[in-house]
Amino acid sequence: MVRASEPDRFIRRTSRALARQRRFCADPVPVAEAVLGDLLGQATGTSFGDEHGLGPARTLADFKAAVPIRDYESVRPYIERQLTGESRVLTRSEPYAFLKTSGTSGRPKLVPTTRHWRNRYRGPALYAQWGLYFQRLGLTSLYEGAVLDLSWERSPAPAGSGRFPVYSVTGRPASVGERDWTPPWYDVPWFTGGDDSDAATGLYRKLRLLVDRDVRLIVAVNPSKITALAAELSASAERLVREVREGTLLGAPHPLLRPDPALARRLDALRDFGGGDLLLPDLWPNLSLLVCWRSASARFYQGWLERIAPDVPVIPFSTTGTEGIVTLPVDTHPSAGPLAVGQGVYEFVPCPESDDGSPLTPDEETLSFAELSTGGTYRLVMSQANGLYRYDVGDVYRVAGWVGELPRLEFAGRGGSVSSFTGEKLTEQDFFAAVHRALPAGDGMSPPVFSAVPVWDTPPYYVLTVEWPRPLQTMGTAEFARRAEAALCDVNSEYEDKRRTGRLRPLRVRALSPGTFRNLAERRSRQGIASAQVKHYWLQRDGRLLRELDELSPTGRPAAVAGSSA
Repeated sequence: MVRASEPDRFIRRTSRALARQRRFCADPVPVAEAVLGDLLGQATGTSFGDEHGLGPARTLADFKAAVPIRDYESVRPYIERQLTGESRVLTRSEPYAFLKTSGTSGRPKLVPTTRHWRNRYRGPALYAQWGLYFQRLGLTSLYEGAVLDLSWERSPAPAGSGRFPVYSVTGRPASVGERDWTPPWYDVPWFTGGDDSDAATGLYRKLRLLVDRDVRLIVAVNPSKITALAAELSASAERLVREVREGTLLGAPHPLLRPDPALARRLDALRDFGGGDLLLPDLWPNLSLLVCWRSASARFYQGWLERIAPDVPVIPFSTTGTEGIVTLPVDTHPSAGPLAVGQGVYEFVPCPESDDGSPLTPDEETLSFAELSTGGTYRLVMSQANGLYRYDVGDVYRVAGWVGELPRLEFAGRGGSVSSFTGEKLTEQDFFAAVHRALPAGDGMSPPVFSAVPVWDTPPYYVLTVEWPRPLQTMGTAEFARRAEAALCDVNSEYEDKRRTGRLRPLRVRALSPGTFRNLAERRSRQGIASAQVKHYWLQRDGRLLRELDELSPTGRPAAVAGSSA
């Protein structure tokens, strides 16, 4: 197990893992064949393998002929058998825990995780991607405090589901072996944290414990975690300066902290210069790299990242889900990485614009990674050694080019990730453009945090819920709604047609108090939803969000309707 006393060994290990991943790009066929052989070996002697006649299977064609494509609900009966303690259901390596993620049916999905899967696949992949970050920074020796890792949490041992613990992929309680991901900060106080009552307190704890360190790198999965860190720094700047001066943490003495009046004076001066706020580079002047998702919905955070960490480069985190890893960056491409061919068996189905996200048919024809075309979009079918065989993930990828012999894939979103009551097919990009155009011209204001919510009625309509910043106070919600409605009609001709013919009601704008969406995320975290699953959606799939927002940000007035004088 790697410990904090072995930082140089750790850096070398990540460098070797990155080099191995780059070799896979140059010659992927042998590793793809090895992964398939391992998956078939894991299925040998299991209920699933016997039911599907996988004993004689040797090739991908054999595997595809024996196993139909399945969505999660078709896999669930096998997983429920595992949960009762039945052995050798999906894999020879038995699950030791289950990873929890959201499900489209309303019931959570539980994904089995085995020691074989973690040690042979998930762990080594994380070493490879971190090797890229350290190489990008030119770090050959890792000092304490150089990294702020927000991509996962060292969680207490969770309650079980029957005889197994259940937790999120980013909330792992313990390392399971030498090959598992065990970084030098595995045991340090800022990472292991305390018994924090909410997410904001946990972020503040990290800020306080690292305020005097030379942080060079911040890594998160979702960019919202980095913006939440910056928001906590801004909201708690006065308290942070006071606690630095007094040597306390959350109002109490801490064995690692001493009063630092000089640092407090420097931070106070920066805070005055910044109009009362502190930015991340104020704390850490040598901050040189941010890592987070940068495709699909995550790309809309770019303006916020530029504001909270000016001039700090951003590169993408791996395309990682609870079910498995799909891409592993090996260079600094801004949004896409090569297929993680050493992680699983991947098949692809061409995805037209009309795709509604419905499950693929069991016998759907699929393509191998070598058959993909640059610029094409594809639904993913994935097989992993955790027991998900020919799994219909529901995700869509675009081929942004090639890295050696592997396609460079950019996550495009979930299949059917548009809203369409009457054929308008509105996208997040449509709403982002509408909000941007509705802002006062010429003031350089960044778009506020918002979410568009479809509301079924006769006829249906959309509510644009917007955290209402001070510069918009003079405009009013009715004028903002009018501008956003005009912009939506301009960028989406189908929406304009449905509005003109009365099949959609006018757009409505609901003003929210600043920080409402952050409070919503904290509420969901307190309800037990894993931080990686607490995502901000610029476009919702249903109207239930409005009830939660009414509780968190009551304004006492209805939403303004485009074209009204409200």
